[in-house]
Amino acid sequence: MSNVFLGKCNNYNFKNLYSILKQGFNSIGGLDFVRDKKILLNPNLLAPVSPEKGVTTHPEVIRAVGRQIQQNGGEVFIGDSPGMGTLKTLYKITGIKKIADEEGFEIADFKNSIIIKNPDGVLVKKFEIARAYEHVDYIFSLAKLKTHGMTYFTGAVKNLFGMIPGLLKPPFHYKFSNKQNFANMLIDLNFLLKPKLSIIDGIMAMEGDGPRNGNLRNLKALIISKDSIAADTVACKLVNINPKKIVTNIAGAERGLGSMDLNNINIYGRKIKDLEINNFKHPPREVNLDNLIPVPGFLKKIIEYFLVPKPKFYHDKCILCKECVKVCPSKPKSLSVKNNIIEINRKSCIKCFCCQEMCPVGAIEPKKFILN
Repeated sequence: MSNVFLGKCNNYNFKNLYSILKQGFNSIGGLDFVRDKKILLNPNLLAPVSPEKGVTTHPEVIRAVGRQIQQNGGEVFIGDSPGMGTLKTLYKITGIKKIADEEGFEIADFKNSIIIKNPDGVLVKKFEIARAYEHVDYIFSLAKLKTHGMTYFTGAVKNLFGMIPGLLKPPFHYKFSNKQNFANMLIDLNFLLKPKLSIIDGIMAMEGDGPRNGNLRNLKALIISKDSIAADTVACKLVNINPKKIVTNIAGAERGLGSMDLNNINIYGRKIKDLEINNFKHPPREVNLDNLIPVPGFLKKIIEYFLVPKPKFYHDKCILCKECVKVCPSKPKSLSVKNNIIEINRKSCIKCFCCQEMCPVGAIEPKKFILN
């Protein structure tokens, strides 16, 4: 049985966070194991935006977790690798630098990288990850509960993709453009890094066009587990997403990373029904024609073209920052600038939604039924 703590926290008031997190840690075994250990907190720091935007793990959650690690005799390090911007700017704007200075946390080494062999990996036999990994004993995944254009949902499992340096992320999207392969790559990474705890900040969750330009919902949820798949399963149930339809959950459960069967998950604290939101807005999802009536092969391709979500550009919102062009992993790039407009080559687009993820103004959305 996997143990998951589900706490209710209305806002990011430190006292409330500290109390609820302490209750959660105690319910799943406590933090005695951190004594004399170096703990890396890996939050979701997607981009240099203020905490109020709900894009990143809130700094007060990080403060509350870190302080309890210190009080149990551990040393705290913080780090993540963004998809855009410099680390200095990222840590300042997201509030990480401020809490690190105030609490005595160390900023981990995410400037340099190391190559680690992964002999048990299914798809990836070695990873190049942040050098911080070799200087710590354990990793805590501090995820943010959000929807995602490619994987539909992002939580504890996908969060560890942040351990891969920013410039190295696009090649992974290109090489593993198939969703199932991308999910298995993430499971390979989780098996390598072996996060000791997964904590999901779902107090302010993001619905719709996540992981950056969706709408915020006050879900009031804090989730803690040693089982990242179980943590993501509970998170999915809170926002009316079938956990058995999420590729990372499927791959992780099949390979023994964790459990997505609620019958094998003990939930402490609140019940799912206490916090779940039934009208949580989801991103558009692919339709699997194999589950529908049989259609000829040529017709199936035509129908699938319209039913598979693709990036749609809203040029009236675009500020031509070109971040989408920079991050596009396709070879050749699917995005280019012509006549002061971002143009997309649908033939080479791998529908990874990196462009949507990095757009600072929400000018890109996943849409079906696009004609060009």
